[in-house]
Amino acid sequence: MKVPLDTTTALKNAVKSGNKAWNRVRSRSYLAAVRKVPLTGLGWLVFLGGVVSLPAYLLWDWAEAAAIMFGALGALGLAILQTWGGADLSLQVKVEQDRLRKGQELIGRVIAKNDGRRSLRALTIELPLGDEEVDIPLPTLRAGKSFTRSFQLQTKRREKILVGPARTVRQDVLGLIRRVRTWEQHHEVYVYPNFTSALGTLSGYTRDMEGVASSVITSSDAVFHALRPYESGDDRRHIHWKMTAHTGELMLRQYLETRRSHHLIVLDLNPKDYQQDDFELAVEAAASLAVSSLSNGQPLTLYAGKSVIRAATSGAALDFLTEVQMQENEQEFSQMVRWALAHEAQSSVCSLICGPGISMRRLQQICLLPSVDMATTGIRADDGAALSRRGASSRRLLNIGELSQLPRALNGVMSL
Repeated sequence: MKVPLDTTTALKNAVKSGNKAWNRVRSRSYLAAVRKVPLTGLGWLVFLGGVVSLPAYLLWDWAEAAAIMFGALGALGLAILQTWGGADLSLQVKVEQDRLRKGQELIGRVIAKNDGRRSLRALTIELPLGDEEVDIPLPTLRAGKSFTRSFQLQTKRREKILVGPARTVRQDVLGLIRRVRTWEQHHEVYVYPNFTSALGTLSGYTRDMEGVASSVITSSDAVFHALRPYESGDDRRHIHWKMTAHTGELMLRQYLETRRSHHLIVLDLNPKDYQQDDFELAVEAAASLAVSSLSNGQPLTLYAGKSVIRAATSGAALDFLTEVQMQENEQEFSQMVRWALAHEAQSSVCSLICGPGISMRRLQQICLLPSVDMATTGIRADDGAALSRRGASSRRLLNIGELSQLPRALNGVMSL
């Protein structure tokens, strides 16, 4: 049987009207107040049972209804007495270290103190530790007494762990009322990726106090290059007077542009180029290069997708890399490298890090994008693969299968 169009439309309008009415009822302030009542599901069942039993007792004089009503009231009254108080409690959460390396143990302690004049009944402290949660039973505390309990968490992966905010939970023995108080204090603990700082100098050029001399000729700098005839508009302060007297023609000094040894790291975040283990190895390689550069006083700029950090300390770089994740719809690595080079043209060292989804031949082509004055290293992170390396000191390609291979790969290059 075909339903008329007018009937279908009327039913749809009725459903929409009903949904709007229900949403208006849910948004009423009195329902919001009801949701704040600390009754559990069982508590509401007992409460409603007692309320329904009252008219049954009054109308039909059922003794059973009276027993249910008084039993419900008695249970709720007892639950209120058991969960009352706790306003004089002070709670602190402390961690020993907020910067860890993957595999280290997060250690902290919870300190609770009764600042009131009366004893504080036992309760439970719920402490979130990232994706996990620790329940700490707090015994009865006398006035002025404190309680300290340690907690541990074995870190297994690179992540930022939010410790807290803690919650104190007071619940009666029947489970009718559950009072929860959330504390504001929390800590952010960074679990760093594994890294090695024993990589030596990464510049590839002779360094001095003036910087790194490039092949770019300029009219004013610190490294003398050659002499040329004076041209109109040149700065007369750079005229070489002895050679001018010898040749009878104004001669001007030329210099090589000196660049500060600046390290540029570009990390590919495209999930098409990685498995998860490959990506973790790539992050560890980036962390190792960053720590080595900053330990040697070498300025660093790190590009990871659309995020950029100009780190002055190893901690800042490691904090940044702790939160780096693969990103969907990420641009191709070659485009990302071009974008980074357009903003960091003065860098003297460049490290390009990608996954096994990019072939060595393709990585070799990408490594040709930086200028010839920039010492470039392409690192391909392929977890479990054998070490391979090729190229010269200014252009080298590395394929590593574990982090321990990185120092050996950077210390020498062999042709394949």
